[in-house]
Amino acid sequence: MSVLIISVIVLGLVAYFYNRREQRKARVAFLEKKIAKRQKERESDLKWAEGEAKKISDEKREDIGKLDFDQLRAALQRGDFTCSEVVSAYYGLALKANENINAIVLFIKESRVWAAEWDEKVKRGEKKPALFGMPVSIKECTMMKGYDQTRGYASEIGIPAENDSPLVTQLRELGAIPFVQTNVPTSLLSYTCGNSIYGWTENPHKKGRTPGGSSGGESALISAGGSLLGIGGDVGGSIRTPAAYAGIAGIKPSHLRYSSMHTTGSVPGRPLINASDGPLAPSIDICAEICKEMWSSNWQSEFDPYVPPVPWRQELFEEGRKYRIGYYADDGWFTPTPGCARVVDDARKALEAKGHTLVPFHPPDVPEINRLFVRAVCVDGGAYLMNLMENDIVPPIFLEALLPLRIPIIIQRAAAHVAGFFGYKRINKFFQCMARTTGELRQSYADIEAYRHTFINEMQKAGIDMVLCPATVTPAPPHDAPLHLSCGVSYVAIFNLLDFGAGVCKAGNWTEEDERKLADYTTEDIWYKMAKDFAKDSVGLPLGVQVAAPPYMEEGVLRVLSDIERALKK
Repeated sequence: MSVLIISVIVLGLVAYFYNRREQRKARVAFLEKKIAKRQKERESDLKWAEGEAKKISDEKREDIGKLDFDQLRAALQRGDFTCSEVVSAYYGLALKANENINAIVLFIKESRVWAAEWDEKVKRGEKKPALFGMPVSIKECTMMKGYDQTRGYASEIGIPAENDSPLVTQLRELGAIPFVQTNVPTSLLSYTCGNSIYGWTENPHKKGRTPGGSSGGESALISAGGSLLGIGGDVGGSIRTPAAYAGIAGIKPSHLRYSSMHTTGSVPGRPLINASDGPLAPSIDICAEICKEMWSSNWQSEFDPYVPPVPWRQELFEEGRKYRIGYYADDGWFTPTPGCARVVDDARKALEAKGHTLVPFHPPDVPEINRLFVRAVCVDGGAYLMNLMENDIVPPIFLEALLPLRIPIIIQRAAAHVAGFFGYKRINKFFQCMARTTGELRQSYADIEAYRHTFINEMQKAGIDMVLCPATVTPAPPHDAPLHLSCGVSYVAIFNLLDFGAGVCKAGNWTEEDERKLADYTTEDIWYKMAKDFAKDSVGLPLGVQVAAPPYMEEGVLRVLSDIERALKK
């Protein structure tokens, strides 16, 4: 009898695993067909754009491509070019940029129609709006009616959005022309940029290096000259890290200032770690101009009653406005590599020369708050992410990055104690990230709320309006590095947890001296060893700095970043 029972159990297990294998094979075949179909559509789409780009002469495209944002805007307002001519030019400029970076997902074909409609309205005597004819690139996960927001998942191909995001809607009302979608990493929760549908996006400054993520397609296309303005999204640095890696600018406002209606997030049902859409551009002044136009009315709050009616506050952005700014180059969790720390000091000196007051500031207990950030982002211990990825086709490195989440939490906690016993404090924190119970998760949210008040209290004690700090731990690393070094986002992620407005601008480049100083960089644990290795051979790569302030102070953040950018350009 026992032999029979054992035989039944064994046969049942064999049947179960065989069935699972066959289901997985069928699933993979189904998803591979979807990917192949989309890749053909994309190839056809790029050819369409190539044909549309030829509707103007090479000379006119070059003339338009030479103009910066302000010059092109003025030219369109004067009538030097039509909307249709500009959108044709940017089809060609984006295609040219894309040859070496692979940033484009799909062109937005309706942009041709929208441009023609604006040209016709002007012929009828209609007044030109503020952003008349300005081409805008859009991150793939930002809702565009009729287009997918796959987030890098093959299973999401062929599920087009039914609405535009509020930012896209308002930009179009202001006369801007969304013309292309840009690439993202699978899941959005990474600061690299690649997936199994569209491949990997390259950093324009060095092949083999990431342009950052998750708005990496945006940063790469803008940096390479294929776009003058882009819209990205940021839940843990996804606008600011790409801006720093690609040598451009970007701002993540507090989520209270732009509507999050009709947005596609990385993990739904995630309170307190707030995602924000925002602009990326070659300079922070362009980002400021876009925010100014979009906040010049109560459009966002009228569209979405959960957005408070806070208009653009010009007095905070006035040139010559002086601020008291706290600065730090080390948050106590992850010491940045030499160049990333150096540019903070360069920015500090530039701001002092402009008349701002800079004082040292130490953010409270970042190691603990970094742990709470990861817990609150994952919410369910990573089950949602693992389920999506394991039922999809994703680059293997993404599955490898999720391996720690497969370890039972009780074993993670045991590993934390072992790491702590041997003095590995950061690894100890890492293995305490996931919540065991809903009670622990509830307490974590309470701790985050308390930390927000603690941080503000520390700022008030120091008498500071905002903070200046590194944007990244390393210059742009190899493509797979962010998936090994996910703990390197503490400088940007903290401001999502605090729901501060935070922006980044270029502050310099990695130098030969930075490379030499890297030899003395700490290797006290595995993450520091990785960071040191990933930062090697980076001479010439751009470096950014970050400025952050409490909600409704975005104009002040933009002013300080503008002062930094202008001073360090000189």
